[in-house]
Amino acid sequence: MERILSKEEIADLLSAVRHGEVEIEASLDETPGAADVSRVDLFRSQGPENWKLPNFDLVLEAFARNYAVSLANRLQRSATVKLAGFESMYFDSLLQKLTGRGAIGIVELDPLRGSGMVIFDETISYALVELVLGGSSEAKTIPERAMTAIELNVIRDVIADSCPDLNKSFIQLQEISAQLVKVESNLRLLSHIATDAGVLVAHYQVTLDSTEGEITLVLSHSALEPLVEKQRERAMPMSAVRASQWHQSILGELDMMEVEVEAQLAQITLRVRDILNFQVGDVIDLNCGPDSPFKLLVEGRPKFKGIAGVQARKKAILVTGSIPDGG
Repeated sequence: MERILSKEEIADLLSAVRHGEVEIEASLDETPGAADVSRVDLFRSQGPENWKLPNFDLVLEAFARNYAVSLANRLQRSATVKLAGFESMYFDSLLQKLTGRGAIGIVELDPLRGSGMVIFDETISYALVELVLGGSSEAKTIPERAMTAIELNVIRDVIADSCPDLNKSFIQLQEISAQLVKVESNLRLLSHIATDAGVLVAHYQVTLDSTEGEITLVLSHSALEPLVEKQRERAMPMSAVRASQWHQSILGELDMMEVEVEAQLAQITLRVRDILNFQVGDVIDLNCGPDSPFKLLVEGRPKFKGIAGVQARKKAILVTGSIPDGG
């Protein structure tokens, strides 16, 4: 154990430092045994990058098929939606990648906790505005600004069409009721998900006539966590399922099992000679009164206390309490 400096030694050391007698700056290269330093974030020691929901790609692909049909029906144009990939990240990492010039639909996923988002990039957002108003989807100059409230309101119904398609896609895992809460474009107003929360981000390549763009589906990990537990239960090995079935079967049989119950008033110890000398009319003293409590023995082991009585003209025992194991 290293020696602790006294107050006098500390004062001398500080004085030497002030007068420049002690070198306080040293190069890391000169430090013996110096090693590379890696940054550690104690608040994010367990990142969301490895978060997974087994087979969730089936849900995401189903949403792509369903929403493509909805877009085509509403716009009366050719529309394709293809899943390009998905990943997990922190929500603030996603915000840094967004331009803030497209439309963002905020969706509630009742009864799941948390919220979701359907994000349209600026190319698709302005193409939808043109198509809804009867124009063409051909690429035009995209304004270097956020969408106005009027433009967002024009395509609100197109974004809302994604909610029934989410319901259809999730039905294979859990029945949900997705509902569009509001449509935003300003990234600073997206406070429904904490910036340090983990989110699942699915990227979709969208084609409307000849216009190509991207739609991003964002689902918070907190909303999907109950589905992870369900997937784990479904993935339980058959051996575990059989073991659970046997366990329930055994418990059911035990409930119907017959056991012997005895009521014991007292217990005494006698010598064999005394027992051999018993005669008709002899009285055996049990060292207890007629109103003394009984012991109820289940398969020879004391389990309950009781008192004697009569029920429906038959002798009975009223249970008054339990006897702890070993009592």
